[in-house]
Amino acid sequence: MKIFGLHDGHACGYYRMLLPLDMMAADGHDVSTSCGWQDKARDYDIIVGQRVGKSEALPLWRRLRMDHKLVYETDDDVWSIDPTNVAAYMTHSEAIMDATAMAVTVAHMVTVSTEQLAEVLRRHHDNVVVLPNFIDEALLKVDRPQRDRLTIGWAGGDSHLKDIAMITPELRRFLKRNPDVEFHNVGTDYTKYLGIPGRATGWNQNMFGYYGSVDFDIGLAPLVRNTFNNSKSHIKALEYAALGIPVIASDEPPYRDFVLDGVTGYLVRDEHEWGHRLWQLTNDDAMRKEMGAQAKVHAADWTIQRNWHLWEDAYREL
Repeated sequence: MKIFGLHDGHACGYYRMLLPLDMMAADGHDVSTSCGWQDKARDYDIIVGQRVGKSEALPLWRRLRMDHKLVYETDDDVWSIDPTNVAAYMTHSEAIMDATAMAVTVAHMVTVSTEQLAEVLRRHHDNVVVLPNFIDEALLKVDRPQRDRLTIGWAGGDSHLKDIAMITPELRRFLKRNPDVEFHNVGTDYTKYLGIPGRATGWNQNMFGYYGSVDFDIGLAPLVRNTFNNSKSHIKALEYAALGIPVIASDEPPYRDFVLDGVTGYLVRDEHEWGHRLWQLTNDDAMRKEMGAQAKVHAADWTIQRNWHLWEDAYREL
């Protein structure tokens, strides 16, 4: 197959486009990718566009449909962005949303990361395929940095203010009672805004550079119950697991089917459980390390090397 992938240049482009398409190229398919349009895309039979949504892109997208097979790729419910994610909320104007809906409709196929997100896109298209997020198996071999102090960590971006804020009271209380434990915030820095004592590290655009900054002994994955989060994937917990980090995660759809409760981490249902589970994992070294080891074993089933054929099968249908 001849496939051209237009990705957004961010982490979702890495997971949703570069990893699977690189595997297809390694298997002998004629594949090329670009962050943005290139005229050489016209030479490929299948064009995959990630988050196509600009009004000025629609005329070209429509014309391409005449002699190409088009795939619309997305991993977020852009119809349900929370206003606290200011940049994304302002960017997705009514005009952008209209263009996005039209781009979805024009495509021959839509690919998404979760079944919940598929249900959202099926309002606009009748051919939606779920292709879950996977990791590069090389991540399983990364040696997680070790700190002198036991470290609790969270990694997240601008869309997760409400999520980290939800557990902030319990987290602050726990850190005050356990001064030997450190908190590390990777990504968007909420430590000062939310008054969480700890250190912060910004995003590294190189994915393995980012992985190298994740020095957590315990990973946090809180999610507020809302429509946008309902369609998210388990990628945060999967990254933690691949690095041998047990997770404490909200018992919500993205994590419910991935985290093995009590084995690779804990699923939290009530607010007070965050502090309780933190206490358990920080005070039982053997259990924490065993959970981390089990998490890494579990993550080994979620590599792109084992699962890239799902993309091949989907594109072959076109």
